[in-house]
Amino acid sequence: MNILKILKNIKVDFDTAITTARFNGNRYANGNKAKEALIRSQRIINLIHEFIKKEFERCGVPARMIYPSIGNSSPEIKIKGFLKSKNQDVAIIPTEQLVALTNTTSREVGKVLSVNIRSQLSSLSKNIDTLYERTFAEALNLHLSYPKQCLGEVYLIPTHEYDDKKMLQNRVVFKSASKVEDYIRMFQAINGRRATNKDAYKYERVCLLIADFRQKIPKLYGSIEDLKRDGLVPENTDVSLENLTIENFAEDLLAVYTERFGSGVIL
Repeated sequence: MNILKILKNIKVDFDTAITTARFNGNRYANGNKAKEALIRSQRIINLIHEFIKKEFERCGVPARMIYPSIGNSSPEIKIKGFLKSKNQDVAIIPTEQLVALTNTTSREVGKVLSVNIRSQLSSLSKNIDTLYERTFAEALNLHLSYPKQCLGEVYLIPTHEYDDKKMLQNRVVFKSASKVEDYIRMFQAINGRRATNKDAYKYERVCLLIADFRQKIPKLYGSIEDLKRDGLVPENTDVSLENLTIENFAEDLLAVYTERFGSGVIL
């Protein structure tokens, strides 16, 4: 399944929960409550998890190295970082022996390639600082313990947020355009870590999925030029989506990994 079909499925699930105030056979007080139940179920985000796993498999990663296994959402691998232990959404682990070490402080844990995946389709503006700080802190938490570890981050944001207040009336309504330029600039700042002795707060590769959910089939933006044409960033913007899109996301992470640990470890 390609990423556009996944975005369409996300929209259908989201809109259906809101307009029917139902999810998974249960009726809720309003569409907002049903939407919250949908999000808590992890059903939406797991669609992206599976896409990322299959992208790694497409690039030649043996399925046995991918955790949780393709088609399953658990068990997730927990890694012990500098400040805390945290489950990883998608992990590539070269050997079974290394799996047993993941929640220890062994240096070998640095050989785990890890990707975390998030989405925020409503309440983005009021929560972005908290969400960004959390994203920033999670890379720092792991890189302080494992400076060579390859980390990826996938973040889905809307060009126009769903209006939470209208969900109370079981209505799908969108707010005015999000501050797309600001979000791109923020994620640019934590993307593209190459040196292993600095920039511990950065990820080796970030993917920022920017989608317009107002359309029947959500539009995924792949360039600044597309965003300019639709009036979502200023014509004179200095931000770029280079190395921030889904294109070559898995390939880029694997290339950094091979550079650090050598060929034959994963590929």
